[in-house]
Amino acid sequence: MSKFLMVTSVCILIPFSSLNLQASISNDIANNESMSTLFNGALVDSLTINDIFQQIASVDASLTPEATGYATCNKIGTVEEIVSSAFSAAPSLAKEIADAARECGVLEEELLNSALAANIDPTTIGEATAAGGNAAGVAPTGAITGSPISPPSFSTGTGGSSITPPSISDSTGSGGGESASPST
Repeated sequence: MSKFLMVTSVCILIPFSSLNLQASISNDIANNESMSTLFNGALVDSLTINDIFQQIASVDASLTPEATGYATCNKIGTVEEIVSSAFSAAPSLAKEIADAARECGVLEEELLNSALAANIDPTTIGEATAAGGNAAGVAPTGAITGSPISPPSFSTGTGGSSITPPSISDSTGSGGGESASPST
């Protein structure tokens, strides 16, 4: 009988303890606690990085980039774990999350891997590069406008002006060698 009561007590307490963990992050956010306090409490409660970001985003998604910056700068977990958890928790803030991670030295390759792991389109988080990468909605200089390009017109010799090809012969003899005609 005592085993039955002990098992029943544990089964009842487990759901309440997870509610308490959610309440802890929720309370920390409501009380404007620092990210340090929020993460320390969550880690003491044995929450995973993914759980922490899911709970932060469920209370106030706009805090996810700040949480990403805190976690990456303080190396709370691996970069990929932190960033992919943040992307999964708040996918609409992917660009802001990536920017916060960049401020802490996260490499583009790590960001792209994390984006792919979280099913985020990597083009939404990429930085502009020398090879291209314009701001969204801004056409590059010389961009295709949809207007056809017409070739230049040349004369057929039946009227109008004609284009004369340049002469290949060089009368000064500075062609880089001897004359082609025999000397007499």
